[in-house]
Amino acid sequence: MHLTILQLALWLSPTIVESVIVMAMLYRKLWRSLPIFLSYLVFTISRTCFLFLERSNTVEYFYAYWVTEALGSFIVLCVIKEMFDNAFHKHLGLRQLGNVLFGWSIAVLVVVAVVIAWTSPGGDTTRLMAGILTVKRTVTFVEAGLLGFLFLFAVTMGLGWQHYATGVCLGFGIYGAVELTAITARAIYGEPATGIFNWVIMTVNNCCVFTWAAYFLMPVHEPNQQLSINAETRLEEWNEALLQLMKR
Repeated sequence: MHLTILQLALWLSPTIVESVIVMAMLYRKLWRSLPIFLSYLVFTISRTCFLFLERSNTVEYFYAYWVTEALGSFIVLCVIKEMFDNAFHKHLGLRQLGNVLFGWSIAVLVVVAVVIAWTSPGGDTTRLMAGILTVKRTVTFVEAGLLGFLFLFAVTMGLGWQHYATGVCLGFGIYGAVELTAITARAIYGEPATGIFNWVIMTVNNCCVFTWAAYFLMPVHEPNQQLSINAETRLEEWNEALLQLMKR
């Protein structure tokens, strides 16, 4: 696999930045509140290093890329679930709502992946790619829905979200919006769009990681105390309403 200097920079620079974020999280003991996100960063760093070393072995690279891509998609969903727990950790009803949404998301993804992989024409490799691409597109769609729900809730309720969780969701939101468009275009135009697809994904991945870096490496600003009190009151009202609904 021949890569230009720009391609190498776009591919490897996120790994360097992610390593810095990991060190910052360990230094600030953020692994206690965001352990799954930290695990995701370690996973992506390890994945990139492994794929970089295997880039000259076409077959090994192909299977390693697509299998880890599917695994990474699942971990991203777990990270978003962690964001739900982070936002609503004091509110059992809202947290249970997040658990229900997460459970259904996983169930839908598994069913869609199995059906697409089973019904796709061609050999095992074609089926693998068809299944994983469909999972990627479905995961991105689910991510967009869950993140949209979180952001909408944060805005309408005046939720004083944890600084770092905001950065994580914003980064994933940027990446997900562009990735969903790129995957859809790749599915429509096929192989000729692969080159542009790769450039777009590498570029938006850099944007996502640098967004995280901006939040994890910059000073934290304290939220407005009055807004936090008002948000807490409204959240408690919603939480009580959900708990009453679940008891019926």
